[in-house]
Amino acid sequence: MYCSKKPADCRISGFFLASTLIFSTTGFAEHPSPFLTRNESPFSLIYGLPLPTPAKLLKKNQSRWINSLNISNTINSQISNNENLFIDIETWHINFLYDYGLKENWMLRIQLPYIEHSGGFLDSSIDTYHQTLGLPEGIRPDFPQDQIIINVHQNNEEQININSAQGSLGDISIQLAWQAQQTAQSALSYWLSLKLPTGDENKLTGSGATDIAAWASADFKLTDTRWLYGQAGLLYMSDGRILKNIQNNWAVFGNSGIKFQPWDSIELKAQLDFHSAFYNSELEFLDHIIQLTFGGSYIINKKHKLDFAIAEDIKDSASPDVNFNISWWIYL
Repeated sequence: MYCSKKPADCRISGFFLASTLIFSTTGFAEHPSPFLTRNESPFSLIYGLPLPTPAKLLKKNQSRWINSLNISNTINSQISNNENLFIDIETWHINFLYDYGLKENWMLRIQLPYIEHSGGFLDSSIDTYHQTLGLPEGIRPDFPQDQIIINVHQNNEEQININSAQGSLGDISIQLAWQAQQTAQSALSYWLSLKLPTGDENKLTGSGATDIAAWASADFKLTDTRWLYGQAGLLYMSDGRILKNIQNNWAVFGNSGIKFQPWDSIELKAQLDFHSAFYNSELEFLDHIIQLTFGGSYIINKKHKLDFAIAEDIKDSASPDVNFNISWWIYL
């Protein structure tokens, strides 16, 4: 191929041309699976907000394990007319999920979480990350690194005061899904979840109450390599023991994402998550959230896949500053 530009310009043009050809001639992509992230605030984790779910379910007698780790880090200080919140924490949220195709078009999911709140070790790395990208650091430089403080006052009365590491089993969820529609181009499933009070509200790993959620998950193929996916639903939270005087009983939630699969073994995804406020509060950290998750998946083989993702708070000061997700999908 002849190029009339300078050699450097020719190499750059050739690179982009080759990339375009590669990205436009790859094989057919499979139905997408969302990143297993959510609002990782300790005031959100205690409720039955479900992790994002795939629209396509397993077939009868198929099963899979999913091991998912979210590491979130935040420091936040907020004051309203009668409320005062300060939080400096790193949270490790581990989920063990088991999916099983009960019969045609029906699937069962059991979610076993473990939650640990601590001072962590990521503060210095996150400071460097923000400085390198020129992102605002907020109040981070004003406080010691790797400390744990969760302190909430209402009407000058202390409601929560945690200053030492806490960890325990979280609230277990049992979910049932029905495949309403599935073709090579799209899928639709309906989900129902029951969250049980197996966590410890004194350690902020459970709410002390039972929650129910219902939602729909859908996906649609745009091209051979691109998919849209998302879900929307309703969450009922029965009266818990954390900030119970301002807890809301109902919330709406949803997410939407796009998957791009340039190669058979690589998926790139961007995902936007939202939920309404779990509390009737003037504090941003207890309000509704919007967060963006971006990353990719490495498909090792037909039975193993690894997700790597980073979530950032789009609605500033409403959710953790940053969240890292690693998930390992194992098809049995």
